[in-house]
Amino acid sequence: MSRRQFQLPDSAESARPKRDVEDTSLVGGSLAERRKHGHRSELNGRFVRDPIFEDDDVEALRAWCDRDDPRPLAIEIGFQRARFAGAWCAANPDARYLGFEVRRKFCEDADAWLVKKGVNNALLALVDARSMLDELVAPESVDILFCFFPDPWWKKKHMKKRLVSRSFAALAHKLLAPGGVLLVKTDVQGYADWAEGELRTVQGWTVTRLTDPGAGLPETQRERRCRLRGLPTWAVIARKEGGPGRLPLPAQSGTLPLLAQSDTTSQLSHEEPAKIPNETEE
Repeated sequence: MSRRQFQLPDSAESARPKRDVEDTSLVGGSLAERRKHGHRSELNGRFVRDPIFEDDDVEALRAWCDRDDPRPLAIEIGFQRARFAGAWCAANPDARYLGFEVRRKFCEDADAWLVKKGVNNALLALVDARSMLDELVAPESVDILFCFFPDPWWKKKHMKKRLVSRSFAALAHKLLAPGGVLLVKTDVQGYADWAEGELRTVQGWTVTRLTDPGAGLPETQRERRCRLRGLPTWAVIARKEGGPGRLPLPAQSGTLPLLAQSDTTSQLSHEEPAKIPNETEE
């Protein structure tokens, strides 16, 4: 079977005005339609909430993100089984963590992992973050936003489904406090190029490609697998201008040269990384 290629738009397509992310780009489709025709998930766990169908969970998440809370707020989109979340929460007990995930199984596995690790400063939301962030989080109230190893959505016709987009960059900039950071990690070089290019379309960011993709943070499950197999990863950090921030910046260890604009709008393709089988972790 041929290896997939990560597609970038051609120059003519990239010159067109970008529309906001539509409901068709969300995992599961329109939030309104899901609430109308779907049903609540029978979730089990201490930390996990279902803001799609449970009004009480919406209010609980809003309270957790209250901008008047003096504790820093970190948000992770796509936490999978919360290996990173557990380590980060343990290392930052005076901060709040909110994770978003679209798979029920991952939410329940993550909940069990956080309980096992004795974490008490986290909440998890079973929903596509893009559909709920504006509803749950006040502007300039997030200190750091983690987006680790999002689905690359390889084909051109699926570009609208990619998490990092111009509209997402604008939303992240709106929600982050001055000095706050957005950190994107990936094991697809093409996605790193794409993410850097999309982030640079929003004014008020300082965007950097890290030479140390680990950024001095606990490993995610995906990072560990890549490290064990000698596979590369990439990281892009965007810092909102205007303030010092309340959390330490991820370690940068130098930066790579910035991409030229033409590099992010060409028809370059990047091959899919080697498949990484699942493995058991403690």
